[in-house]
Amino acid sequence: MRNYLTLVILLILCLPSFGIINEKSDDHSTYVQHVEQAFILMFQGDNLGAISAFEAALAIEPDHHEILHYLGMAHAQEEFWNKATESYQRSLALMPDNIEALYSLGVAYFRLDRWTDAVPSLQRVIELSPQHARGHEMLGKSLVKRRRYAEAIPILTKALSLTPHAAGLYYELGTAHLNLKAYPEAIENFKLAIAYGPTGYAEPHHGLGTAYFRSGDREKSRVEMQIYQRLQKEFAEYERLTRLTRAEPNNLEAWTELATLLMNQKNFAKAVSVFQKCIELAPNNAHFYHGLSRAFMSLNYPKHAAEAARKAVQLMPNQAILYNTLGSTYAMQGESQKALSAFRKAVELDSDEPYYHLNLSRLYQGMGNQKLAQEHHRIYEHLLSKQK
Repeated sequence: MRNYLTLVILLILCLPSFGIINEKSDDHSTYVQHVEQAFILMFQGDNLGAISAFEAALAIEPDHHEILHYLGMAHAQEEFWNKATESYQRSLALMPDNIEALYSLGVAYFRLDRWTDAVPSLQRVIELSPQHARGHEMLGKSLVKRRRYAEAIPILTKALSLTPHAAGLYYELGTAHLNLKAYPEAIENFKLAIAYGPTGYAEPHHGLGTAYFRSGDREKSRVEMQIYQRLQKEFAEYERLTRLTRAEPNNLEAWTELATLLMNQKNFAKAVSVFQKCIELAPNNAHFYHGLSRAFMSLNYPKHAAEAARKAVQLMPNQAILYNTLGSTYAMQGESQKALSAFRKAVELDSDEPYYHLNLSRLYQGMGNQKLAQEHHRIYEHLLSKQK
């Protein structure tokens, strides 16, 4: 890919060299070298180095709108938003209808909370490219920030037609309807934001709670506000633990707490990597392998789950719950006999746990053994009644 990029850069950037007098050719070669180096640094994630290389190139040949745009992008990656806007403006002075530069400028203004300035650039984007989904999205968000709710609704609706199921767009639409006192529409959009959003997406619950409250349903409002507060606390705890594990990468207690939090949030993909870090720090801890197995199961990776569960059993061979989890991984793969053996071992080690009998009952049911299925289901119901 690097060679391809180099070729493209050379082909594009060497074009201005035609007709340049010989004494200028060395300067142009140096310009191309700086640009080439800047792109390499950007792809390596060294944005500060890329900025220096782009600036060195532009000091030689300042009138390249593409390079000015890339310079702005490098500034944006480092969140140097004022510098980014300067670069985008210089780029647009050379090529006023460059759609991506216009969009980038709108985003930079949005990040600076300069929503009034963001609107014209983003309006121009969708004029030039009516199917530009990101342009519609950012324009809609900017209009909501400017409290121009009625104008925002058709823009956000168009954005959703281009990128269906985008949770953030439903949230913005819900906010616009809420402020226009269109409570049924606000409730519908906040619910869709929750349905399509990631685990722990707190803001739509606050919007939904507010819409319920203003429409007179205080009980539903109370429930949503409680969910919002819980998610906010979990997010704060996640941020704390993330910072702590960055600062102290060998802090096993912090990694363990983070893994537990992620499992409670049902953020299983992140939980996998955190459990793997826990195992790296404590390779003989069966509980970490068990957690990893449960995370893989929730992601529907039964083979990986089984591998982790087998390791947990190996490390702690007298824990019933580990055999139960192992049996579940086998059942997911259709390996009934292996699942049966594991579930039986779980019951042998802890015959008073009702859910081990329930798993056996379901497995026997699937295998066509009605007698044993009914027997274990009766035991399950009996044990469950004793716990009440």
